[in-house]
Amino acid sequence: MKKAFTPLISALAASMALSSGMAYAADYTLRLSHTGAPGHHYQTITEQFAEEIAEKTNGAVEIQIFPADQLGNQLESVEGTMIGTLEMTLASDTVLSNWVPDMGALNLPFLFKDMDEYLDVVEGPVGEMLSEKVEQQGAVILGWWGNGMRHVTNSVRPINHPEDLKGLKIRVPEGKVFVDTFNTLGAGATVMSFGELYSALQLGVVDGQENPPAHILTQNFNEVQDYVSRTGHIHMGSPLIMSAYLYNSMPEDIQKTLMEVGHAYNRKHIDLIAELEAEQWQLVQERGMKLNDVDKAEFRKAVQPVYDDAKGRFSPEILNQLTQ
Repeated sequence: MKKAFTPLISALAASMALSSGMAYAADYTLRLSHTGAPGHHYQTITEQFAEEIAEKTNGAVEIQIFPADQLGNQLESVEGTMIGTLEMTLASDTVLSNWVPDMGALNLPFLFKDMDEYLDVVEGPVGEMLSEKVEQQGAVILGWWGNGMRHVTNSVRPINHPEDLKGLKIRVPEGKVFVDTFNTLGAGATVMSFGELYSALQLGVVDGQENPPAHILTQNFNEVQDYVSRTGHIHMGSPLIMSAYLYNSMPEDIQKTLMEVGHAYNRKHIDLIAELEAEQWQLVQERGMKLNDVDKAEFRKAVQPVYDDAKGRFSPEILNQLTQ
C-alpha cells in the first residue's frame, strides 16, 4: 500500500538506505495542485504526466491530481510546496515572483511574441538562474510548462488601441508587472484571486479581465463578458514545482525520472495549448463574444515605462538576457 509522503518517514527511510548501502525503492503518493478547471489543459497535461511517471517508476510514484484550487489558491499551494506540506503544484511565474522577484521579469509586456520564444528562454541560462533562486526558497522546478498568451476581455467596448483601456477596471493576478502594465495603459488594475473573478465580472466589480482562451471558456466568462481583444500582451508560464525537501530525499533514479519527464513536457504542453487554441477561439465566437485583433506595436510603445521601471527592480543579468 502506498503511503503519503511525510518528511519524517522519508528522512528515516533515506537514512536507512544510505547506511545499508542498498538502493532505496520506496512508494510515494504525491498530491499535485493546479488552478485550472477539470476541463482545462492543466488537467489534461498533469494526468498525462502522472501516467508517464507511474509507468517509468514501475508504480513507485503515484501522482494524484487536484484541480480548481481544491487544495488552496495558488499562493497557498506554492507556499505549501515550499514548506513541505504539499508535494507538487503547477504554479505560475507570477505567483512565484512573491518569493523570487526576478520571476516577474518573465511577465514583462510583449516580451515574447509566442510560446516558442518563452520556451527558448526558460530552457536556457535564464531558466537555470531562476531555478536556483526558486530552490533556495524550498522548491524544485521540474518543468517550465505553459499557459498561453493573455488577452483582454471586457463588457464595455472592444479594445483596439491602448486608449480604449482608459477607465476600465481590469482584474489582474497578483504581480507588480501586471498591475504596472494595466495602470500604465490607463486601466484600473484590480488584483483579486482567480476564484473570485466570475462573480466580480457578473456583479460589475470589475469591467474585464485578461487570460488565455482556455480560461475564458472553462470559466464561462463569455456569460458575463461581451468582447475579447487578442492583445497577447503578457505570457504567463506555469512552472511545475515540487517540495525540495521531498525531492532531495528521494532515490536518484526517481529524481532523474521526475526531472527528465517534467522537462520533456515543456514542449509537450505548449504544443497541446497551440493545438487547442485554434478550436477555442472559434468556440469563443460561437458563444457570442465579439473578437478583434490589435496592432501590438501601439501597445508595445505605450508600455515602455514598465521596462524603464524594470531596470531598477530585476537582476541586470536576467533582464539583459531577456531584452538583448
